[in-house]
Amino acid sequence: KLRPDRLGGDQRHFTDFDVSSFWDWSTFTDYLHCLVTMVALVAGLTYSFLDWPSYIETIGALSLCTEATLAIPQFLKNYRTRSTEGMSVSMVLLWFLGDSGKTLYFLLRQSPFQFLLCGSIQIIIDILILFQVVL
Repeated sequence: KLRPDRLGGDQRHFTDFDVSSFWDWSTFTDYLHCLVTMVALVAGLTYSFLDWPSYIETIGALSLCTEATLAIPQFLKNYRTRSTEGMSVSMVLLWFLGDSGKTLYFLLRQSPFQFLLCGSIQIIIDILILFQVVL
Protein backbone atom coordinates (compact mmCIF):
# COMPACT_ATOMS: atom_id res chain seq x y z
CA LYS A 1 0.00 0.00 0.00
CA LEU A 2 1.50 3.30 -1.05
CA ARG A 3 0.40 6.83 -0.28
CA PRO A 4 1.46 9.91 -2.20
CA ASP A 5 1.96 11.96 0.98
CA ARG A 6 4.46 9.36 2.28
CA LEU A 7 6.55 9.74 -0.91
CA GLY A 8 6.13 6.13 -1.86
CA GLY A 9 6.79 4.74 1.62
CA ASP A 10 4.83 1.95 3.24
CA GLN A 11 1.64 2.90 5.00
CA ARG A 12 1.75 2.42 8.77
CA HIS A 13 -1.31 2.17 10.99
CA PHE A 14 -1.96 2.06 14.71
CA THR A 15 -3.86 -1.19 14.24
CA ASP A 16 -0.73 -2.89 12.81
CA PHE A 17 0.59 -3.05 16.40
CA ASP A 18 4.13 -2.86 15.06
CA VAL A 19 6.37 -1.63 17.88
CA SER A 20 9.09 -0.49 15.45
CA SER A 21 6.74 2.04 13.84
CA PHE A 22 4.96 3.14 17.02
CA TRP A 23 4.05 6.82 16.83
CA ASP A 24 5.20 6.98 13.20
CA TRP A 25 1.87 6.28 11.56
CA SER A 26 0.76 7.41 8.12
CA THR A 27 -2.40 9.33 9.00
CA PHE A 28 -3.64 11.66 11.71
CA THR A 29 -6.57 9.29 12.23
CA ASP A 30 -4.16 6.65 13.53
CA TYR A 31 -2.97 9.07 16.23
CA LEU A 32 -6.57 9.73 17.18
CA HIS A 33 -7.28 5.98 17.37
CA CYS A 34 -4.30 5.54 19.68
CA LEU A 35 -5.38 8.46 21.87
CA VAL A 36 -8.98 7.23 22.14
CA THR A 37 -7.76 3.70 22.92
CA MET A 38 -5.42 4.93 25.68
CA VAL A 39 -8.08 7.20 27.21
CA ALA A 40 -10.66 4.40 27.17
CA LEU A 41 -8.20 1.94 28.71
CA VAL A 42 -7.14 4.28 31.51
CA ALA A 43 -10.73 5.38 32.15
CA GLY A 44 -11.88 1.76 32.38
CA LEU A 45 -9.02 0.82 34.69
CA THR A 46 -9.57 3.88 36.87
CA TYR A 47 -13.28 3.19 37.17
CA SER A 48 -12.57 -0.45 38.03
CA PHE A 49 -9.87 0.28 40.61
CA LEU A 50 -11.12 3.58 42.01
CA ASP A 51 -11.30 2.15 45.53
CA TRP A 52 -7.72 0.82 45.43
CA PRO A 53 -5.38 3.45 46.90
CA SER A 54 -2.31 1.76 45.41
CA TYR A 55 -3.77 2.10 41.90
CA ILE A 56 -4.51 5.79 42.42
CA GLU A 57 -0.98 6.33 43.83
CA THR A 58 0.52 4.53 40.83
CA ILE A 59 -1.44 6.63 38.33
CA GLY A 60 -0.36 9.78 40.17
CA ALA A 61 3.30 8.72 40.19
CA LEU A 62 3.21 7.85 36.48
CA SER A 63 1.64 11.21 35.74
CA LEU A 64 4.31 13.08 37.70
CA CYS A 65 7.13 11.12 36.05
CA THR A 66 5.67 11.72 32.60
CA GLU A 67 5.42 15.46 33.18
CA ALA A 68 8.90 15.62 34.69
CA THR A 69 10.48 13.96 31.67
CA LEU A 70 8.55 15.68 28.86
CA ALA A 71 11.59 17.69 27.72
CA ILE A 72 14.01 14.73 27.59
CA PRO A 73 13.20 13.86 23.93
CA GLN A 74 13.95 17.49 22.96
CA PHE A 75 17.23 17.39 24.87
CA LEU A 76 18.21 14.11 23.17
CA LYS A 77 17.23 15.40 19.73
CA ASN A 78 19.33 18.53 20.26
CA TYR A 79 22.25 16.35 21.37
CA ARG A 80 21.98 13.89 18.46
CA THR A 81 21.55 16.54 15.76
CA ARG A 82 23.98 18.97 17.40
CA SER A 83 21.40 21.65 16.63
CA THR A 84 18.80 23.70 18.47
CA GLU A 85 17.37 25.23 15.32
CA GLY A 86 13.94 26.69 15.97
CA MET A 87 14.44 26.99 19.72
CA SER A 88 14.78 30.44 21.24
CA VAL A 89 16.47 31.39 24.48
CA SER A 90 13.31 33.20 25.61
CA MET A 91 11.19 30.05 25.11
CA VAL A 92 13.52 27.90 27.21
CA LEU A 93 13.78 30.65 29.84
CA LEU A 94 9.98 30.65 30.08
CA TRP A 95 10.05 26.85 30.55
CA PHE A 96 12.62 27.36 33.30
CA LEU A 97 10.63 30.14 34.98
CA GLY A 98 7.40 28.13 34.83
CA ASP A 99 8.99 25.00 36.25
CA SER A 100 10.84 27.01 38.91
CA GLY A 101 7.63 28.77 39.96
CA LYS A 102 5.77 25.48 40.13
CA THR A 103 8.52 23.87 42.21
CA LEU A 104 8.66 26.87 44.54
CA TYR A 105 4.88 26.57 44.97
CA PHE A 106 5.29 22.89 45.85
CA LEU A 107 7.99 23.81 48.38
CA LEU A 108 5.96 26.59 50.00
CA ARG A 109 2.83 24.43 50.19
CA GLN A 110 4.84 21.57 51.71
CA SER A 111 3.74 19.23 48.96
CA PRO A 112 4.81 15.57 49.09
CA PHE A 113 8.44 14.87 48.21
CA GLN A 114 7.66 13.38 44.80
CA PHE A 115 6.33 16.76 43.60
CA LEU A 116 9.55 18.49 44.63
CA LEU A 117 11.65 15.75 43.06
CA CYS A 118 9.83 15.91 39.72
CA GLY A 119 9.90 19.72 39.72
CA SER A 120 13.65 19.61 40.36
CA ILE A 121 14.13 17.14 37.49
CA GLN A 122 12.24 19.53 35.19
CA ILE A 123 14.43 22.45 36.27
CA ILE A 124 17.60 20.43 35.63
CA ILE A 125 16.42 19.43 32.15
CA ASP A 126 15.46 23.06 31.42
CA ILE A 127 18.95 24.22 32.41
CA LEU A 128 20.58 21.54 30.23
CA ILE A 129 18.46 22.58 27.24
CA LEU A 130 19.20 26.24 27.97
CA PHE A 131 22.93 25.44 27.81
CA GLN A 132 22.37 23.68 24.49
CA VAL A 133 20.55 26.69 23.06
CA VAL A 134 23.04 29.28 24.36
CA LEU A 135 26.22 27.37 23.52
